[in-house]
Amino acid sequence: MSSEEMYWSGLSHDAVYQHESKMKALVEAEEFNLFSLLKPSIFIDGNKWCVLYGDNLQDGIAVFGNTAKEAVLNFNKAWDKPLEDETND
Repeated sequence: MSSEEMYWSGLSHDAVYQHESKMKALVEAEEFNLFSLLKPSIFIDGNKWCVLYGDNLQDGIAVFGNTAKEAVLNFNKAWDKPLEDETND
């Protein structure tokens, strides 16, 4: 491989890496967007992090995670889940 080919190959790799880094940062920012807009409570409950949106664990959206970040990501997933249908039609 010539030095010119190595230059372009390295440049291409760097461009791809920079693009991937920017995309990862955008996805992560979007993941925390809902959390920052709603401002739920976040606290340690036992040995887990808890994110709570509402007045209490029974009536609100409450999720847990091993890390604060994991709890926030679990909150985003729970936000999109429909309520369980409790009727037996």
